[in-house]
Amino acid sequence: MVKPNADIRLSTLIHKYDLHTVLISKVIYGIETLDLSLLGNDADKIPLLIGSQVKLRFEVANLLGVDEVQNPDTIFRFNKGVQFNRGYPSIESVNLEWKKISAILRAEILELDNEDLFTYSEDDPEMKGTFFDLLSGIIEREVTIISILNTLLI
Repeated sequence: MVKPNADIRLSTLIHKYDLHTVLISKVIYGIETLDLSLLGNDADKIPLLIGSQVKLRFEVANLLGVDEVQNPDTIFRFNKGVQFNRGYPSIESVNLEWKKISAILRAEILELDNEDLFTYSEDDPEMKGTFFDLLSGIIEREVTIISILNTLLI
């Protein structure tokens, strides 16, 4: 539950976060039943898209002090492109990772106060904007991922 004194934007963000958590999980579940080899080269794009989004949630959780690592971490590190014939993890295992980190990250986000969310960090040259900006960007990326996955599966 969002803290009573939290900014209304956090409440909106959490609603989107929860919706995307469910939607991506449902899309992943739908993918599990398909023969991905029928997609040819596009078959490797699906685990890459899903796995990279899971990786983003792990990275944000790590920024908040959570000591969790995606399994396997090395495949999705450094935002690599499609690695054909790489041997991506099963869609089922990616879904388990998605559910695991989503619950952990949600709890961490709800612990943030307005100062944590909306203070611009000048200490970290990698961080351009506020933590809220980062979370918003990731959630917007999830909309794109959901759309792409649905397009590939039609």
